[in-house]
Amino acid sequence: MNVRVATKKDIDSIVEVHMERFSSFFLTSLGKPFLKAFYKAFLKNPALLLVLEDEGIVKGFAAGSRDSRSFFRKLLKNNLLGFALAGIKILFTNPAALKRMASNAGKSEKNNHIFAELLSIATLRNKKGYGKILLDEFEKEIEKENRENLPISLTTDFDENEKTVQFYRDCGYEVNEIFESYHGRKMYRFIKRK
Repeated sequence: MNVRVATKKDIDSIVEVHMERFSSFFLTSLGKPFLKAFYKAFLKNPALLLVLEDEGIVKGFAAGSRDSRSFFRKLLKNNLLGFALAGIKILFTNPAALKRMASNAGKSEKNNHIFAELLSIATLRNKKGYGKILLDEFEKEIEKENRENLPISLTTDFDENEKTVQFYRDCGYEVNEIFESYHGRKMYRFIKRK
């Protein structure tokens, strides 16, 4: 088993894991071209994209930011052409999704919290502890360049999500706030301080 920084060659595998584990989520509904553009943007700073391999096959990934300040604007710049091409397709197939993305990005930019952030973590189903291994490695990678000693933040669903909530608590995360996202979806924001 090996956890490493992702490369361009890993993007298709990351998208497949995302599609399997987040089949009913909003980003998945935007399709593979969008997801490829999205995760490709995480290959450059201040983003961080890790993969977990087992027997040479990508079995999971973790994506996040080293610093939340203006992160989504920087992410967009990291792969402007890819987002533009994926956005054109979405414009014609699901224009309401573009409005939702703009709304979510705008809210995120207005957020006055400053932290490193785990934005997405997923593994194929397993009994080997992939999730814990990936989370530990993500935290170690964040710490390597965390000169400001920023806490790590993550969000997860409030409702019907007890196993995930307990997992993050067991890993040392504490509830920082409960808030509503798009269409009143209730969410936890967890924070882990050094």
